[in-house]
Amino acid sequence: MIWYREMLLYFRNKIKLFTSFFVPIMLTLFLGSGLASFFPTASQVENFSNFFYSGVLMLSIVVNVFDATISLVWDKEFGFMREILVAPLSKTKIVFGKILGAVTRGLMQGIALLIVAPFLGISFYVYQIFLLLLLIILISITIASLGIIVATFIKRIETFSLFSQIVVSPLLFLSGAFFTLEKIPHWMQAISYFNPLFYAVNGVRILVFNTDFMPEKISNLLVYNLNFGFGVLTVFAVVSFGLAIMIFSRVSITEVIKKLIEETEDMI
Repeated sequence: MIWYREMLLYFRNKIKLFTSFFVPIMLTLFLGSGLASFFPTASQVENFSNFFYSGVLMLSIVVNVFDATISLVWDKEFGFMREILVAPLSKTKIVFGKILGAVTRGLMQGIALLIVAPFLGISFYVYQIFLLLLLIILISITIASLGIIVATFIKRIETFSLFSQIVVSPLLFLSGAFFTLEKIPHWMQAISYFNPLFYAVNGVRILVFNTDFMPEKISNLLVYNLNFGFGVLTVFAVVSFGLAIMIFSRVSITEVIKKLIEETEDMI
């Protein structure tokens, strides 16, 4: 039920649905080609468009998935969350439904960009597609869980929109999505190792650049193998999902019922 409602909310907003797919494609086509002419990273790879594509793929997925969790704030602000909490539905199922809806949006975003990849000169083997989808699922679970944690403490949609920028921007800047992290300060590099998006971006880049990396320069762009990246992302996904359930479970049903009774009495 929760997942189905999340999908209805997503598909009803036609403009948001269109821009979520259109903007990443335009970024890859036009901005990626333009930056290739002067961006320093372009000298390190044979195909900068592929390098940029990896960053745009993760950017669009993370923004879309985190934005999906705003529905939790919307539900609280307009009273729908009270009806859900007093229903015979466990909080674990509520969190699972919300995260499943966000992950579905992330998968749809990723699949859309994978479909247009051949038109950008990017090709994948079948096994690479399955690995990319698995990677998208893991990072989507992590980001959605983080969004649920943030949304649990926020009561207004405007506040969540502000916090989404505060949370998502550092994750992107320290992920190496659009530039390598080798020349940034060492303390920033150390922080990036605790950033789940860092491992997701590098995982996508390993799969996208399966044959395009220059062997002598690959060490400047990748810092781990694919198996290690999947292992770290799995840990992030499991831990963040558990934290989301634990923190959301602290919401008091008793307080919700009291507020619902008070509002009913005021109406009478």
